[in-house]
Amino acid sequence: MARLAVHPCVSGDEIAINASFNRVLGLRRSLVEWQWKYQEQPEGRWIMIAVDEAERVVAHCGAVPVRMQVGDLLVRAGQLVDNFSLPEARRGLGAARVYVRTVESFFVSFGGPDGLALLFGFPGERHLRLGLARLGCDRMPPQPVGYWVRSAHRRKELQTGHEIRQGFDHNAIDELWRRSAPRYEVAAVRDSAWLKRRFSGRPGIEYVHLSAWRQDRVHAWAVVRVQPPVTRWAELVWDGEDPAAVAALDRAITSGSLAVRLERVDMWLMGDDLAAEALRRLGWEQRKHPDRLSLVARSFHPDIDVTTFPGRFYVTMGDSDLV
Repeated sequence: MARLAVHPCVSGDEIAINASFNRVLGLRRSLVEWQWKYQEQPEGRWIMIAVDEAERVVAHCGAVPVRMQVGDLLVRAGQLVDNFSLPEARRGLGAARVYVRTVESFFVSFGGPDGLALLFGFPGERHLRLGLARLGCDRMPPQPVGYWVRSAHRRKELQTGHEIRQGFDHNAIDELWRRSAPRYEVAAVRDSAWLKRRFSGRPGIEYVHLSAWRQDRVHAWAVVRVQPPVTRWAELVWDGEDPAAVAALDRAITSGSLAVRLERVDMWLMGDDLAAEALRRLGWEQRKHPDRLSLVARSFHPDIDVTTFPGRFYVTMGDSDLV
């Protein structure tokens, strides 16, 4: 290809970025959605692009920043998203050269204790092979995404004694997170700021917030996206005290107004064995992800060892940008 310039995204680049993204993925994402996804926030904006002489974005590596707790550490991490290169940048013997150069420039420029201390993502098989071979994604053994499914067919169930409330309540979310956070060894900080950032204001998509209460205390929180005939259970925060709180949310999701034309419910769940056992008792089954996605992580912090992450990294659909 002609000579390329690799540099961080600046204001105005979003038009070319979005055009190339839509071309490569065959989508019609609007600039409004791009702006929602990469909105300016306290954690910053983290995008590296390769641009040719015609000002086309030929390769892109971006991350959505998130506060992450890793044991006793609280760091700024990034979920890698929208990584791509144009077809003409993948021709010849150096088919992956432009893409690899862009990603490596991202790592050098943004990775570090004062930048993005930790990066994680959910590549498919092709990107995973490249990441393992060229980009250091083997530091943590890749983990198949924990994909769970249950039929919408209801069994007769006893009442749990929990009240289900619908709606966003930032005080309740923050109170639940304060009690629940110690359960999650490696996890995004799932407070009200994170839930609002992740699940509010996305163009054309609505999420439903459900919470399970008992004796005027919130015990579990769910975020749901209804996509008939499937409902996506996108988020779960649970204090771990009583599996009946999870059962109450499960019943609410598969009944009433949320169950219109519903055939099945699915979710991601990794790093919470107690919740996994509660789901199994409710009839959920773990299966291979339809797109064969994997969780990968790479550390840029001297005190974060990603080789210890398997089984400790709490993951839901909310940690991805796919729902």
